[in-house]
Amino acid sequence: MDGAVIEGKIEPARFAGLSPSPLKVGVLVDLTWSQDAGGHVKCWERIAEAATGFGDRLDLTVHFNGPALQRIDLSPSVRYVLLPPVLSTKRLVRGVPDHTDLAPWHPGLARMLTDYDVIHTTDAFFCYARTATRFSNRSGVPVVSSIHTNTPEYARITMDHLLGRWLGDGAAYRLASQGLDLPGVVSRRLQRRLQRHLGQVTMAMASYGGEDAAADWHCGVSLRRGLDRALFSPAGRDRAWLATRFGLPPGQFVAIYAGKLNTGKNVHLLSPAVAEARRRGLPIHLLCPGKGDLHDSLLAQLRGAVTLPGVLGQDELARALASSDLFLFPSTIDESGNAAVEALAAGLPALLAAGSGVAARMANCPAVRVLPGDDAPAWAATIAEFAADPARCRELGAMARAYIEAEVPSWEEVVNEDLLPVWQQAAARRWRR
Repeated sequence: MDGAVIEGKIEPARFAGLSPSPLKVGVLVDLTWSQDAGGHVKCWERIAEAATGFGDRLDLTVHFNGPALQRIDLSPSVRYVLLPPVLSTKRLVRGVPDHTDLAPWHPGLARMLTDYDVIHTTDAFFCYARTATRFSNRSGVPVVSSIHTNTPEYARITMDHLLGRWLGDGAAYRLASQGLDLPGVVSRRLQRRLQRHLGQVTMAMASYGGEDAAADWHCGVSLRRGLDRALFSPAGRDRAWLATRFGLPPGQFVAIYAGKLNTGKNVHLLSPAVAEARRRGLPIHLLCPGKGDLHDSLLAQLRGAVTLPGVLGQDELARALASSDLFLFPSTIDESGNAAVEALAAGLPALLAAGSGVAARMANCPAVRVLPGDDAPAWAATIAEFAADPARCRELGAMARAYIEAEVPSWEEVVNEDLLPVWQQAAARRWRR
């Protein structure tokens, strides 16, 4: 690697002044930009907002999918560009958590890529990433990559769920899922594509978990997730507001999950876990902001013990987290888990599923308990343990906040310390040539 690494960071001063004008970077997020979008999209929204303060050094364009070509300016130096997909998954299958573009080439995007000093891909599998690597091979424009989700595993889980929905739970499903191992076939194909992608890019930024394929390729720098510490804070705690806003029964211990309500996020584990914990005589109520195809299942299994308000804006979500008692995050495939970090910042202890990147990097937080992602009785016992001692939850919540203050950067620090130095180094390689 060209350039100094100091405690896992590339020294930015080494690359200052290599370009007389702001570095022009195009980030490619092959997902739909919308109010209901998940953490991957939200992550890049926060990074773009933070980047508006770096206009003297950075000109940033973040590309998303959208229904029509549209440019949204955040500042003179930062903008979103929405592009219609060439071959959207919406045309082929329903019931998947996020729709993306399956085409091998996006001509409209390719024309825009000529304007950048550096291209940053955020997946290895879909149209934007494939267009970027093909364009880079022809033009020499460097590509930086960061992997935000364990997509091969996510695809395996989603494919198995779709097979069950299409075929039922009989012999046809068992043949397709177990005999032919179609979910495994899809997962292994994506894993091979990930390896090819990482072999083609100029630099790959590591994930938190460190267990994915990028671990063998990364440039020595992890792309951390930032946090708005003022927004997500214990100061927002207001139980009276929480009860009134969501119609909660009085005297409840509120366990909260925030995110997509689908099988890929392992949300189906929450119903049996909360139901079993409640059978111990504890007044536990589950609050689940978000949308997904498990909405009706959660409601049917937990009835009056669950509230499903849909997607909340950042202000309301922050207030709901601070006003709850315990955060539950059963996903095993998230490399970052923005909601888990936000919950800890809001002063909640958290139960996380083993195998996710967020569990791996937060395991040393005293307010975090890491549990098997396939063991509902273990989750039930732990939820009941916390519900029986709310005062302990508050003590651990204070520890969670202290941990976040010490360990989690602001979004501005992510731009300045993680992204800008890597983008500058990638551009410097091209300038030297």
